Amino acid sequence: MAEEETTLKRTGDPSQETDLVRGVRADVAKILTPNEEVLYIASQNATAMTPRPDCVVATTNRVILYRQDILGRVNFADFLWQDVKNSHIEQGALSSRFLVETIDGRKEVMNNLDKDQAKRLYSVCQQMDQEWREKRRVRTMEEERARAGGIYMAPPDMASPTAGEDPVDKLAKAKAMLDKGLISEIEYEALKAKILSSL
Repeated sequence: MAEEETTLKRTGDPSQETDLVRGVRADVAKILTPNEEVLYIASQNATAMTPRPDCVVATTNRVILYRQDILGRVNFADFLWQDVKNSHIEQGALSSRFLVETIDGRKEVMNNLDKDQAKRLYSVCQQMDQEWREKRRVRTMEEERARAGGIYMAPPDMASPTAGEDPVDKLAKAKAMLDKGLISEIEYEALKAKILSSL
């Protein structure tokens, strides 16, 4: 089922998607959060035992195991990237196996994935895993600094807002920085407190 290879925003041309992938993408789109995007979809190889192949969907926020039963019902198993401890593939002669494990010990497996798709999925998962490891590292450092009574230094562009700048705009900028992962939750709360105290 190499033809089932999916192409997502970061990895290719969506016009090349198959009916299976378009259907999965449409189903998954119904459960995405605002600003969440599908990055890649890898499907199982079609066999007589799996007439409706299952898929692994990587998004900007999570990895989703998309499983269909013979009645057409779908089961979504979600793993937020912030909770993923490890995701990897085991490559066999004809197919690959995808495994994901969370920090709290939850585990899931998807067998019989197309080998090429599994490699691309692995690449996307590793990229997201690295991004979230860095975010967790920064957050841990901030929490440890706060527990130790460390001094917080606000980013220069937000610490000394220009006179007359609307506090609502300043709060929106701070929230946008948090959402983009540019600042930690602790930094955001400190900025918010500073902005509100200047009212």
